Amino acid sequence: MQDTDTHNTATNSLEGMAGPIPQAPKGHSGGQQVIVIGAGISGLCSAWFLQQQGYDVLVLEASASVGGNLQTVQRDGCQFERGPNSFINNRQAMADLIKGAGLEEEIVLANAAAHRRYIGKHGKLIALPSKPLEAITSKILPWAGKLRVAKEPFVGQSAGEETIAQFATRRLGKDVFDWLIDPFISGIYAGDPSKLSIQAAAPKLFALEQQHGSLIKGAWAQIKARRAATGPKLDGAMMSFKLGLHQLMRTLADQLLNPVQLNTQVESVSYSQDYGYMVRSGDTIWQAEKLVMAVPAAQVARLIEDLPTPNEPQLMAAQKQLRSIEYPAVATISMAFEKGQIQHPLDGFGALIPSKENKQTLGVLFPSSIFPDRASANQHILTVFVGGGRGHQAMQLSADERLALVLDELHSYLGIDGQPLWSEESYWPAAIPQYTLGHLQKVAEIDQALAHLPGLYLRSNWRDGVALGDCVEQSQVLALQIVDEDVEDK
Repeated sequence: MQDTDTHNTATNSLEGMAGPIPQAPKGHSGGQQVIVIGAGISGLCSAWFLQQQGYDVLVLEASASVGGNLQTVQRDGCQFERGPNSFINNRQAMADLIKGAGLEEEIVLANAAAHRRYIGKHGKLIALPSKPLEAITSKILPWAGKLRVAKEPFVGQSAGEETIAQFATRRLGKDVFDWLIDPFISGIYAGDPSKLSIQAAAPKLFALEQQHGSLIKGAWAQIKARRAATGPKLDGAMMSFKLGLHQLMRTLADQLLNPVQLNTQVESVSYSQDYGYMVRSGDTIWQAEKLVMAVPAAQVARLIEDLPTPNEPQLMAAQKQLRSIEYPAVATISMAFEKGQIQHPLDGFGALIPSKENKQTLGVLFPSSIFPDRASANQHILTVFVGGGRGHQAMQLSADERLALVLDELHSYLGIDGQPLWSEESYWPAAIPQYTLGHLQKVAEIDQALAHLPGLYLRSNWRDGVALGDCVEQSQVLALQIVDEDVEDK
């Protein structure tokens, strides 16, 4: 680690060597220059929203394509996603992005059947109840579990930080946790609810208890508030694009005034008051007043190595915190079948498999049932998620062995007959960051260690939410934050 004086000397020696420097667009009074490292959802959205505010932005991406894990594949007349499958229209930031990017006509809505979700229990799929009366008669929970839910409004609040497992079991009982909360958390984080923090990983659920003293009371209060609200409302519909989610990524990249620099591995970042941020990749050095790091936590730990600091132990502690954020491996396996090969009607979004089923498979989506034209009329597509916090054994297998494993595990649930027409695996060695106990404090300490550096911003799914909508929303927040800071500085 270099001290500030040594760092400034090294930076001064770079004068005249800087590579492409973004120029302020016409009409921009401040001439701000921003570099974004990472062309995933957070990086591209941050760059796009900043450009909308008049900033000139350059995005650097280590891989050969934009989009991160938002990758859409066309194969044999079928279309499927390697990562996330859809998004929900419940964020104004996403609506602003779609409208601003001119993608409103490219939206496709999920079929009505997609509202139906299934849970695996004792080798069979049971549809989740969609109405209160159905919840009473549903076979997902035993009667003891249903009666336990009735006690929820009378359960006291917890004083300290809890895991999701502790929180859900305390408030709703073990049956609800085992058969409902556990699979849904696995579906979002591919993680272990006994390790994830309720405050960090499910803040809205935690807020219901804090604000209303009860999840049930809080849910009813939210329903009443939505009904009473005036003005335009987002409909909460499930959506994608005609060419899949990657269409959004490609469109945002194409609309940036400066082309995304692909195959550009950032090797180091330095900073001085005279030159701002100096970002090096190979023989090229870019210079910018502001820098957005939109990359996984471990990469941030590497990139901040050479930044000046008045407190080196604090910076080293932040690097340790960043490296401690876990990213379990997940594989998605997409498969095509003739419709006659699957006994289940696949009349829904998909199915989640609780941990109590002792399977390596986390869940399965029915893409050809969710969106129209994802497969030919006589075919079904399945996308299976395996691994994560409970599927370590599956991730030690070969791709062929994993395929055989999931076909065997899904047989009793779906009634699959024979082998798929084709299959394609996407292996994500570091898939979804885990918001374990202490995560919020961890993020606060990281921010504090870098607070002395003006114009440095961290945006990625390891903070502020893992969902696609979270990343879009936080990217818009970042752009507006930078605008406000620049106004205050003038």
